[in-house]
Amino acid sequence: MNIEQLEYIVEIAKTGSLSAAASGLHVTQSALSQAVARLEEELGVKIFHRSHSGTEATEEGRRILGQALEALRAIGEMKLNALHDRNLMQGELDVASFPGVMSLLVRAVSSIKLEYPNLKVSVEESDSMSILEDIRSGRIGLGLIALYAKDVERLDGLAFEPITEGKLVVCANKRSPIAQAASVHPKELLKYDLVLYRDSFLEDFRSDYRATYGDLSVLFSTNNGEAVQAALHENFAITIGHDFSFYGNRSWLGEQYAMVELAPYAQRAMQIGWVKSGAKQVSSLYRLCIARFRHEFDRHRI
Repeated sequence: MNIEQLEYIVEIAKTGSLSAAASGLHVTQSALSQAVARLEEELGVKIFHRSHSGTEATEEGRRILGQALEALRAIGEMKLNALHDRNLMQGELDVASFPGVMSLLVRAVSSIKLEYPNLKVSVEESDSMSILEDIRSGRIGLGLIALYAKDVERLDGLAFEPITEGKLVVCANKRSPIAQAASVHPKELLKYDLVLYRDSFLEDFRSDYRATYGDLSVLFSTNNGEAVQAALHENFAITIGHDFSFYGNRSWLGEQYAMVELAPYAQRAMQIGWVKSGAKQVSSLYRLCIARFRHEFDRHRI
């Protein structure tokens, strides 16, 4: 077993595809498959089920993937802390995030604070455009934002580190008929009431949808995530959001609610990632925050 093999299986689990993982890792699919086969043979378990529809972790594989994530996190932090431990103990961490992934950022920052109690920590929730302005003004050192892929090149004076692409999905109570299938045609949404989180991306979706299919029936829109969840819990309505906004709720998602793909549907390409001033190097403390968030994000995504 080696670090490379652990990185391979984590990437396969995230992408759900050997070919996509091989492309992301810049290795051949054959080399990737052989490395996984050797690891499965060494451990004596089957990590993945392979089929024409993709690659999915087995029950034993999910346990191994969780351990692989922990091992990779520990190795990465060992390298970082060996060089910068003093700075981590005395520094200041000021970070902001858009609402969709705030719960994951809180987990990441809290774990850092527990290890380094002398740190001064500030965590804020804001919309992506406001975070960009706060970074430019120097009020915030690091931010998590969501934006259209076409707008990444327009972040003048700022450095953007992508985390993942996002796609719009339906989330519904498992008692809802729409939750019974893995995917739904967009025109089927016209049969349901919706509750929507109030943001510009979903307004764009409503505008695009209206041009092709007509007006959606929106029970209400809100800037309160708990209000959306309450409507789902009572099965009053369904909701639509980017897949990454549900990762922090995996514990209740699998038991009570289901995510359903919209297909076929041509979506605007969306990215989430870290943003900072392009004139400043990323400090060791910010780099640790980025690494911890990545761990939480991958752990809830797989």
